[in-house]
Amino acid sequence: MEFILFCLVFAAAALVAFKPEKEKLASRLLVSSILLSVFIWIVMTAGMIIPPGNL
Repeated sequence: MEFILFCLVFAAAALVAFKPEKEKLASRLLVSSILLSVFIWIVMTAGMIIPPGNL
């Protein structure tokens, strides 16, 4: 999953560096990378915040 994040950020940086007219696409890729990393963090910490036996 982290490799996908790396690829999204690298693709966004490459678009800004080599095709500045695609800046809107690059910003969408960057935002999706941030949202995906937040989602990964929520999934990984859900077990620590709400223990499975206390529901």
